[in-house]
Amino acid sequence: MPCLEPNKNLSEQAKIILKLLAEVGKATKQEIAEKSGFDTPLVARKLRELIGKSAAKEQDGVFIITDSGREAAEKLK
Repeated sequence: MPCLEPNKNLSEQAKIILKLLAEVGKATKQEIAEKSGFDTPLVARKLRELIGKSAAKEQDGVFIITDSGREAAEKLK
């Protein structure tokens, strides 16, 4: 699987959510919406984007950053 290049592969909103997940480790969709300032439907779309790129995963309604997601978030700092 190719490496996730956050500056090429992710939308700006997804980058913000990825950085937020890197800080907290895991959060619900609602918590992400509150902390990011984005509305819940946008957060849902961007989480699907991150899951599709293997940067995050969902477990029982909680979104968790993956190792590749953490690596990508480090490149954004």
